[in-house]
Parts: sequence; C-alpha cells; structure tokens
Amino acid sequence: MADGATHLGQARDLHAQSRWADACEQFAAADRSGPLHADDLERYAEAAQILGRGDEAIQLLRRAFNSRIAAGERDRAITSAFWLFQALIVNAEFSRASGWAAQVRRSIPDVNHGWLLFTQAYFLIASAEFDQAAQLLARAAEDGSRRGETDLLAFATTVWGRALIKAGRLPEGLSRLDEAMVPVAELKTSPRATSMLYCSAIATCHEAREFGRAREWTHALGAWLDSLPRLGGAYFGNCRIYRAYLMCLRGSWQEALEEVAFVCDDLSGDYGQLVAGHAHYRLAEIHRLLGNPEAEAGYRRAAELGGPTQPGLSLLRLTQGEVDKAVLGIRRALAETPAQLDRLDLLTAAVTIMLAAGDIDSARQATAELAGIAAVYPTAGVQAELAAARGAVALSEGDPAAALPLLRSASRGWREIDVPHAVATVSVLLGLACRAVGDEDAAQLELESARSTFVRLGARPDLQRAEELLRPAEVPGPLSAREIEVLRLVAVGKTNHAIATELFVSERTVHRHVSNIFDKLGVRSRAAAASYAIQHHLVDVGIL
Repeated sequence: MADGATHLGQARDLHAQSRWADACEQFAAADRSGPLHADDLERYAEAAQILGRGDEAIQLLRRAFNSRIAAGERDRAITSAFWLFQALIVNAEFSRASGWAAQVRRSIPDVNHGWLLFTQAYFLIASAEFDQAAQLLARAAEDGSRRGETDLLAFATTVWGRALIKAGRLPEGLSRLDEAMVPVAELKTSPRATSMLYCSAIATCHEAREFGRAREWTHALGAWLDSLPRLGGAYFGNCRIYRAYLMCLRGSWQEALEEVAFVCDDLSGDYGQLVAGHAHYRLAEIHRLLGNPEAEAGYRRAAELGGPTQPGLSLLRLTQGEVDKAVLGIRRALAETPAQLDRLDLLTAAVTIMLAAGDIDSARQATAELAGIAAVYPTAGVQAELAAARGAVALSEGDPAAALPLLRSASRGWREIDVPHAVATVSVLLGLACRAVGDEDAAQLELESARSTFVRLGARPDLQRAEELLRPAEVPGPLSAREIEVLRLVAVGKTNHAIATELFVSERTVHRHVSNIFDKLGVRSRAAAASYAIQHHLVDVGIL
C-alpha cells in the first residue's frame, strides 16, 4: 500500500509538471497496487491522450465514467464521457463516438448539460447545420459559465465562434473566438483542452483567411509548445500542423517540412487517424510546392487515412501536364463540398486549372462564386484571392489592361499579410500582363522579382516557369513578344494544349498565335517553325 501511495504521489506531481510519460508510468504502477480513484484515472487518461495512447485513454475514461456513476457524481461522469467522446473523434471513429454520446444522454438525461449539448452540436456542424449548432453551443457556454468549468466554457465558446463563422456571421464569430482564447492564452484550460482549442481557433481563422488572428494565436501556441518537452501524439501533432501552416505562409518551407514530417512519423501507429490524414496532406502540399516527387505518395497516404487530397492533387496533376485529370479532380471535389469556407481553396485552384484547360467560362463561374464568398467573408486574404482570380480571367480573355489593376490589388493584399509565394505568383501574372501591353521593361522586373522569391522558397516548378518567361523576348523579325514565347514552346515540342497551360491562356488563343507565326514566317509546319527558332537562338539546342 505504501508503494502504491508513493507511486501515486509521484504520478500527481509529474502530471502537474507536464511530464506526461513519467506520470503514466507512475500512475500505472499505482494502479497495479490498487484501483485508482476517478480523479486519478482522469489525470492518467489525460496524460495518455496527450501522448497519443488513445486506446489506453479510452479504457481509463470508461473506468472513470463508471466510477463516477457508481458514486452518484453525474456531472463529473458527463465530463469523463466527453473526453472519451473526444478521444474517439480524434481517431476518426465517428460512429462509435456518436453511439457513445447517445448512450450517455440516455443514461444521464440532462438536456442542459454543456458537454452533452456540445456532442450534439459537433455533428450538426459536420452536417452544415451551423445556426442550430450555434444555438446549442451558446447554451453550453452559458452552462460552463454557471458551473465555473473553464474547459467547458472555453470549448463551447470556441466552437460557437466557429459555427457562427461557418454560418456567415463573421464579426459575431470572431468576437466569440476572441473571448474564448483569453483563458486559453492564459493557460487556465487543461493541457489537452489548450492544444485542441488553439487548433480549432487557428483552423477557423485560416479557413476565413483571417490571418492576423491566426498569426497571433499561432505565436502564442508556439511559445506554449516550446515551453514543453518535444512531445508527439495526436493532440500536440495537430498543433504542430497548424504552426507549420503559418511557417508555409511566411515562406519558411523547409522548417514547415521538418515540423510536419515529425508529426507524420510520430502518428504512424493506430491512434490519431484524423490528425494523421491531415498531416500527410499538409506534407504532400509542401512537397508539391517544392517540386519534390514525394508529393504523390503523400496524397495517397492522406487518402488512405481518410484525410483530404484536394485541391492539392489536382494542382499536382496540372504541374505534371495532366490537365484533364486536374479538371476532373477539382470538379469532383467542388461537387461534393457544400460549405462556403470549405470551397475557398477549391475555387481558387479551379480558376487556375480551368484557365489552363482553356475553359474560361468555368473560370468565370468559379470567380463569381468567390465574389459571393468575399461579400460574406471580406477578410484581406479572401479579397486578395478574389482580385487575383479576376485578374487571371481578364488576362486569359485578352484584356491585360483590365487585368493589371486587379493583379496590383492582389499583390498589395498579399504583401500586407506577408504571404511571399502568393505575391510571387501574382507577379508572374503581372509580368505577363505588362508584356501583353508592350511594356517589356515592367514585365522583366515583375518576373525577376518572382524568380528571386521562388529561388528563396525553393519553389522549383514555379522557378522553372519564371525562368522560361524571362528568356529574351525580342529578336529581329516579324514576330511579337507573345508569338516568340509561343514559338519557343513549339520548338521544344509542346502541344497547343501544353502551351496554353504554360502561358495561362486558352487553347484557342494558342492556335491563333501558331497560325500567325506560320503566316509571318512563311512556314507550313511546326518543324519548320522550330528550325527558325533554333537559327535565331530562341531556344537552347541542348534541351531539344
């Protein structure tokens, strides 16, 4: 008995010091000496959850729940039940979680208890019933305040804000998030709650492109993580994924790659499937941007774990020149994604892909939908995405004069929120627009600026395109700068379809350019046109 008491005392101290692995070891030793009280079972379960030992945590929480019920502690039993529910959700066991929540509601029919209201609201949000979820979460927050339960109040208020934002009520939702994050930032919530609440708030802000708050809370999250041992597990893994996303935005791609790779390696076991799928998608995205071949396997692994694959996979196919696959993939993803915020990334990618496919009408439709979303979510990030999409469409329609102010607006927006890759991507479009109006000096400056950023980021696919566009565009002869661009690509064997993808124009426009080139040069075949390009040093013979 004395040994058990010693182990228990040490376990409690270690838990308070956030030394969760050592705490689990001591709790287990104490439990072998005699069954733990519900309070200690919950501490033990929290340490196990944080470490990613989900099955162990679920068993401990079931014991704690049963112990509370036997002692007549219904309110505290519901709290144990909630954390068991959450442990199942993290492992993507949604049916089991739903069944468990229903079982608890039948055995403890307290229709006003905040944690039980939360479990109902969770599935309403998943079904896009945002207003109804918000009503339940408002009641849950009120219950948490009445009970003085900081975790419940912070959880309910955070997810209440998320539901409001998804319902299109941005100012109200952000106000709720601001309110909820006060106790989280002050570390008044439990460790497992702290990690989840940071992730929920940051994820919501990223979805709405509210990057100012996302950065502020990510910095606070980073300071908290850095104060702890380097821990794995699903709870801290999720935090690291969102921290890596901010790293990507600000251009620290290699740092982000290392952070997400750590999470993927750490979650290679059976528990934490929901987080693991998310992690592998984010890892694939970084590999795609860097031009690494590992991207393909990353998307495949994300799919195996039930994680997302779009729009990243379609953008990868576009880079690989498989435009038809890119179009099919993005159309399918849009068809099965109803919620506005969930469609933002898809629509932005759809504009790029449809323009590359020469489908300007579909690109216009995607841009019009983006405009509708921007009216509901007028954040700087959404406005920048909309301006860039409108500019790209105008450029593809052959109206560079209309494209230029839109692209300038997008560039300013991305600079203000410090997203260098987006700035450089818009600079490429600006270069093409300047070239199309005959201002080659301005085109060169924009393209050189983009190239410099792509070099710094390590964005090889983007860098290759920028360098191709920067090759001298003027030689003696009858061709315009744009026609010389097209001729270069004809000379290296690219089809009209591939050239359209490369130059961000329609295939019909390329066909017109090729016809003009043949007429001006007095040739009748692509081979003869390629010969002219070689003779006038428009292409490097070594790449033919």
